[in-house]
Amino acid sequence: MDEGASVMQLTAFAFVISSLVFLPLVALFDRQSLRIKRKDLPEFLMFSIAAGVFLNLAFFGAIHLTSVTLTIVLNFSYPSIVTVASFFLFGEKMSLGKILALPLTFTGCVLVALAQDLREGISFSVLGILLGLGSACGSAAYYLWGKKLEERYSPITVVLYLFVLSAIMLVMVANPISLANASIPATAWIFIFVLALFPGIIGFATSMIALKHIEASKASIVSSIEPVIAVALAFAILSEKVTSVQLVGVALVFIGVLLLRLERNAV
Repeated sequence: MDEGASVMQLTAFAFVISSLVFLPLVALFDRQSLRIKRKDLPEFLMFSIAAGVFLNLAFFGAIHLTSVTLTIVLNFSYPSIVTVASFFLFGEKMSLGKILALPLTFTGCVLVALAQDLREGISFSVLGILLGLGSACGSAAYYLWGKKLEERYSPITVVLYLFVLSAIMLVMVANPISLANASIPATAWIFIFVLALFPGIIGFATSMIALKHIEASKASIVSSIEPVIAVALAFAILSEKVTSVQLVGVALVFIGVLLLRLERNAV
């Protein structure tokens, strides 16, 4: 985005590149994964809207309006969303540990947001914070809905249709002519390709494969390494400052997640 790419261009081109790379590979090595039942296409379409289009537009939009650190921590409230939703969708027990973890995670996110606001003189972006929380809902939809789809399809099939359908919808929304005429520097294209390859193909595919073997809530909890790496990289590469209040907020998020993880281990 610093190189001149808009949020829409970044998201649309990343999904298009992911689709153009992933589709030929699946067609060449796993043709069976290309097939879905026609009656399931609307469900794949809705899944792509929630876990592809909305999740990524909200995530990159939040980064654009706030910061990487704030967006990551706000997004990381999704394990709590997955835990609550799993109670209703999969019949998982809502224990004392989970009940304690939820407010801890929420409070941590609020502290991170408030610290950012105070540091910048209360000139914060309400829309940016809402987008960050929206991206958490999109991440939760990815884990929960992806788990349901994997009851009928392979992880490769789920990821493939997520990429292709999301790419088609993003191109339509962004206007194909506008995208074709976009003037994006070569450096930005490199970053977009890296996004399409690593957090795109590798990230989506490996997490969906993990969902095939473990519960949705457990998969989301295990991903707690994500904000640790993201905050560290934002500090080291982007020189984003992390205040003491934000560290307290991050600690509360991790304590909440740790409660869930310890409870899983005890079971």
